[in-house]
Amino acid sequence: MLEESAQARVLEVYGPFYARLGSLFADYGPDEIAVLTDWFTRARSAMRESLDEIRGGTDRSGT
Repeated sequence: MLEESAQARVLEVYGPFYARLGSLFADYGPDEIAVLTDWFTRARSAMRESLDEIRGGTDRSGT
């Protein structure tokens, strides 16, 4: 758990961003948010796999 002062600083810095995200998500319904969540989760996994390949010097795409 974050110390109270650290948590306050995080909210000070990222609060406006979180508010913008909240406004953005308010334009979407639950089903649309589920699709977006799925896409970002899968994209994160693909990026992590690609970074592992880059760091390891391997290419698993078959090319």
